[in-house]
Amino acid sequence: MNPLPKRMPFLKSIRQSNAILFRRPGSISLILLFFCCWSSSSLFAQEQLYKSEIKQQTDSKEEKPDGLVIEKGLRFNILTFSLSSRNAVNDQNLFVNYIDQKKNSWAVRGDGGYIIKKNLGVGLGLSYGQSKDNNLIKNADGNLTSNKSFSNNYGVRPFIKNFIPLDRKNRFYIVNQTEIQLLFDRSVKESVVDEVLTRTYTSKDTYGVGLRPGLMIFIVKNFAFETTVDIFGINTSVEKSKTTGMQDSRVTTTDMNFKINILKIGFGFSTYF
Repeated sequence: MNPLPKRMPFLKSIRQSNAILFRRPGSISLILLFFCCWSSSSLFAQEQLYKSEIKQQTDSKEEKPDGLVIEKGLRFNILTFSLSSRNAVNDQNLFVNYIDQKKNSWAVRGDGGYIIKKNLGVGLGLSYGQSKDNNLIKNADGNLTSNKSFSNNYGVRPFIKNFIPLDRKNRFYIVNQTEIQLLFDRSVKESVVDEVLTRTYTSKDTYGVGLRPGLMIFIVKNFAFETTVDIFGINTSVEKSKTTGMQDSRVTTTDMNFKINILKIGFGFSTYF
């Protein structure tokens, strides 16, 4: 017996069903089409969400400062040190020859202030310092002179301080301090010439305006390293002296100077909170 005649109707029905599906979409085709569209839109939405999260993380990382934005309301404290030293042997100058010279000075200064607007602050500085000189001089006439001196100095300095950021992360700043200077210096000097001792007491009061530019670097947030130097000043000073065997003297001086003393650069640390 031949089974083929019995199977032919079944195969013929399958072919007819496929022809109907391709010729006119049915419910299965619509379901498949909907599934494909939904999968594509879902994948596209997930991809966009992933890109958005990556962009937010990148932006927040780029905008996060390593230093500190100097904004209104911050308070700051600064402690600054300066040191100057000179030792010389047989240092020949135009009029005198320093056989031996030792000169040392130091100063410490504390500033406190308040930020009144972005990158601008006001404050008050207090300072104290000492200076010592010990010189053995040979004059042009061949005589030897021994000079010794010691002085104390005090200072009161109201100021305005500007901050100029150098990078986007607010870590490096150029700073400039414009201040009113009230300085008080008291000193004593002893001079021995041909075994004759002369002692001089001097008081010097100085009033003026000065500029102190510098550089500030935030080591960590709220804590910075700062270096400054006096470069310009307009000052009036009144100096009174009393010298052994001589009449008292009084000298008033007004000057304007523009100079940088590398040995008197101030190094300090500051906090902002």
